[in-house]
Amino acid sequence: MRYKKCLNLVAVHQSRRQRSQGELHSRQLHQRLIDILHSWIAIKAAKSAPPPAHGSKVVPDGEPNCLAGLAFVFTGELSSFARDEAIDIAKRYGGRVTLQPSSKTSFVVLGDNAGPAKLAAIKKHGLNMLNEDQFLNLIATRKAGHVDEKTKKKLAKEQEAIRQAAKEMEKKEKEDAKKEDKQDGNLSSQLWTTRYAPQSLKDVCGNKSQVEKLQQWLHDWPSSLKSGFKKPGKNGANMFRAVLITGSPGVGKTTSAHLCAKLEGFTPIELNASDVRSKRLVESGLNINNTSLDGYLHGDKASVSITDKSCIIMDEVDGMSAGDRGGVGALNALIKKSMIPIICIANDRQAQKLKPLIHTTFSIPFQKPPVNMIRSRILSIAYKEKMKIPANVIDQLITSAQSDIRQVLNMLSTWKLSSDTMDFDESKSLAKMNEKYTVMSPFDITTKILGPYLFSPSARESLGDKMDLYFQDHSFVPLFIQENYLRSQPARMRNLEGPEKILKHLELMDKAASSLSDGDLVDSLIHGPEQHWSLMPLHAILSTIRPSSSMYGNGVHYGGPNSMAFPQWLGQNSKQNKLMRQLGDIQAKMRLKVSGDKSEIRHSYIPAFHPHLVQPLAENGTTAAEKVIRRMDEYYLSKEDWDTIVELGVGDHKDEIILKKIPPATKTAFTRKYNSSEHPIAFHKAHDLGKAPKKIAGGPTPDLEEAYEVDEIAEELSEEDEKKEKNKDDLSADKLIQAPKKKKVTNTASDKAKNKIKR
Repeated sequence: MRYKKCLNLVAVHQSRRQRSQGELHSRQLHQRLIDILHSWIAIKAAKSAPPPAHGSKVVPDGEPNCLAGLAFVFTGELSSFARDEAIDIAKRYGGRVTLQPSSKTSFVVLGDNAGPAKLAAIKKHGLNMLNEDQFLNLIATRKAGHVDEKTKKKLAKEQEAIRQAAKEMEKKEKEDAKKEDKQDGNLSSQLWTTRYAPQSLKDVCGNKSQVEKLQQWLHDWPSSLKSGFKKPGKNGANMFRAVLITGSPGVGKTTSAHLCAKLEGFTPIELNASDVRSKRLVESGLNINNTSLDGYLHGDKASVSITDKSCIIMDEVDGMSAGDRGGVGALNALIKKSMIPIICIANDRQAQKLKPLIHTTFSIPFQKPPVNMIRSRILSIAYKEKMKIPANVIDQLITSAQSDIRQVLNMLSTWKLSSDTMDFDESKSLAKMNEKYTVMSPFDITTKILGPYLFSPSARESLGDKMDLYFQDHSFVPLFIQENYLRSQPARMRNLEGPEKILKHLELMDKAASSLSDGDLVDSLIHGPEQHWSLMPLHAILSTIRPSSSMYGNGVHYGGPNSMAFPQWLGQNSKQNKLMRQLGDIQAKMRLKVSGDKSEIRHSYIPAFHPHLVQPLAENGTTAAEKVIRRMDEYYLSKEDWDTIVELGVGDHKDEIILKKIPPATKTAFTRKYNSSEHPIAFHKAHDLGKAPKKIAGGPTPDLEEAYEVDEIAEELSEEDEKKEKNKDDLSADKLIQAPKKKKVTNTASDKAKNKIKR
């Protein structure tokens, strides 16, 4: 009795201690969150505060394009202007701004706390340095057109090229108008994206090598078909019956596909998101044997024959949605048997829907063309439309549209309705109204957050802007930050040396790790049973923004010395779930022999099994197999359970160490001996008895969209079904409904008299 009382007292004491520790930890967490909130309010105020002497200096009214031909690099903190304000001033007057100093840099505008790497580059290249006052004085005193002879010749050459391109476009329009008998009014009413669409491959901006690959693949198609797609060719593309072109919108994917097909003598037949591309229609419309193309492609009833010189262009493949269910799977089957080239076009190659096409298509990724490639094309169009727009204004529009040529043309055509000129400030406001929002990948977000600019003293991004990066992918971004924050070289310690630098590095890592730990606690409140989703902004600060504010600097990238790592937690979590599921099977079988939950089986029984189930095979080899199997049968364990026990080993019993001690011949003999004998079974499952579980009646298994296709066309009914359908509404066939009996008609006296006369 005393012993039991002592145990009860110990249990009560432990529970009180745990409760007090939990309350203490809760109070500490609450106080820590308050301190973090206060510190972030102070940081936000400091960030939003203007430079020390903001507005004290006036931007001089310089001549237009007075900085043309000059390249600038801004580094450090200016006293009167923020970094983005100074960059806008340089661009407004025709200057070119780059991020890193090089031999081609004209001037470096130097502020306080400049980066040591840029100072070293300035010294290396012997560049001219300007302070803030000298930069403003350069704008006030430099005359427009004051450039060296080399730059002057270059600018004159560019202007002549723009004029020639505009003349060629005008000449081409007149020729097309004569051929198609169009009036000038019809041309002026066209959208600029249609009117100025590239007519030849030289009009396509950028991706020249990718376009050449596509054209070469189409050129080699007849020989590839003849060889059975067994010869790889120059680029390895000739082993594929289809290509997959991927890239951002507006970079010329569809246009390049049409132009290449026409140049190589193929007739392009396009299917895009406006057409229904479901599995049934792809199979019936295109036909797996490529013998016909139904009229639904062009909206008429006449069928279009597919010849050897036809080319299918499937645009917006990653945009197949509810109306296109099964289309990707049917398209993949079509590609495997196709006798004509198929060009698939998508925006995102990593989309889940495109997985079936990865191994059956040759990938041709299109990149965003550089600004200078697009600039000449847009300037030629503006010159033809008699619009006076400087090159720096065009650059601003292209940058804001993220090199989407169609969006730039749409903005210019809209502006042309009200004005023929545009200055830099007007281009900024127009770009702001048409700002293009794009979703970044976790890799790009991590590179930006841990990079040197987002948290630098000259950065102007608000706390909300930084939180937007977290909310673009709130499940993956914290994992990427936690995996890669130690790989970054913090900017806060770059001016230190020796022990001070090491100590500062440790302090920054401690702050980041503490914030990540607090973020995990908040995450448990969000995804726990109480579901406090309102804490997500706090989780964004603790898991992403605050650790990055300590560790920002020379961030991680896709390659190089600080290569970005994919979160290992995802793989470890998947492995944990698998082992927990297998441990549950072991515990369910052992319940017939022992008592204990999964944690007790894991901590007490699994290590105790090792000397009896694993170690004998390592020490005695095949002779111990029978003894091990007998011990497994006592606890109803199978060979798969034995593998799980080995995988759950830790320390000296870790699976990598143990499996090296067991020869492969011993493992093979052990498996063969186990499979050749009978063993007791704790309980039976349906698949153990050979009875497959019942399936719901329906059509074929759905594809990646994980949704069953609903046939829109009714199946043909058999004769019996047709009779049943006809008799369904016939009440005379219903036994529960009786029709009234017909009364017999009696002969009247006149009828009897008539009958007598007839006789």
